[in-house]
Amino acid sequence: MGMGRIHTAAFFSVLPCLGLLFLAGLSPWPTAAALYGLGPVQDPEVEAAESVCVIRDWNISEASGMACSLQQPECVWIHNDSGDEPRLFLVNRDGTTRGIVTLPEVTATDWEDMCAFRADERNWLLIADSGDNSRDRGKQRPGCQLLLVEEPQIQPGTKVSQLQSRPTVTVEFSYPEGPADCESIAVDVPGRQILLLTKANPSNATLYRIPLQLQGGRQNHVAEKIRPLGIAWATGMDVTADGRRLAIVNPVSGAVFERQGDESWGDACGRSATILTLPARRQGETVCFEADGQSLLVSSEGRWQTLWRVLVPNSTR
Repeated sequence: MGMGRIHTAAFFSVLPCLGLLFLAGLSPWPTAAALYGLGPVQDPEVEAAESVCVIRDWNISEASGMACSLQQPECVWIHNDSGDEPRLFLVNRDGTTRGIVTLPEVTATDWEDMCAFRADERNWLLIADSGDNSRDRGKQRPGCQLLLVEEPQIQPGTKVSQLQSRPTVTVEFSYPEGPADCESIAVDVPGRQILLLTKANPSNATLYRIPLQLQGGRQNHVAEKIRPLGIAWATGMDVTADGRRLAIVNPVSGAVFERQGDESWGDACGRSATILTLPARRQGETVCFEADGQSLLVSSEGRWQTLWRVLVPNSTR
């Protein structure tokens, strides 16, 4: 797998320009090493990732959030971007859909990311209704919120199961500086915190946190700023179950930060990251760690997209 130790802000600051080339059809992407003159351009699909399956559900047309199921380890949860119903798809690793879970009395304003985690002896899904391209959430449109749902158990069968699940906790939140777009959330269970990374240019992208509180009902928080984080146009994020690794992706590449000892994420993200070479994806927005924390799953918006497995290095030190 091609990867390099490059300062995150420097690497990701070139991505908006590269995005124009990608839209023009010039793909696959060069590796991080090639961009910096450290090696030849190679095909990321060959070097960096293993194809798991093709997601074969016509209703999954704009996958924006993905999480590995804890109840059904052979499956992943996926939701669409804005414009779909408030529903989750449980997809087998062969690409077929096992179940669809609808959240009644919930409005999916702009669902952008999700994650799965275990806390207080229960398995949870967190859905982030946090997209805000026009910066009008809480003004012209409903405010941003996080939905905490106990993960449903869906039994295997020949038909797609259909069921409903209501959020146990709804967290309404805002930012101290005003509205911001966010497509990347993760749960740090040992730290009892939810991490949020705004989607912006490198000079404005910022990492925030909200306390993880699993009591029932509604909550309201102003996100606390952790630090600026020069990662451009982040579209997905996840943290390992042990709270040691943080992975962030955008449509082009990815980065992994690793905490040392008892340090905070603010300190960990102040060091250089390990840059991942990801397969070419036309609109890559989804990422999640697999159970062992040694590999990531990534995919893309659009129908009939490939689910990829990408190995993560043992340490960023």
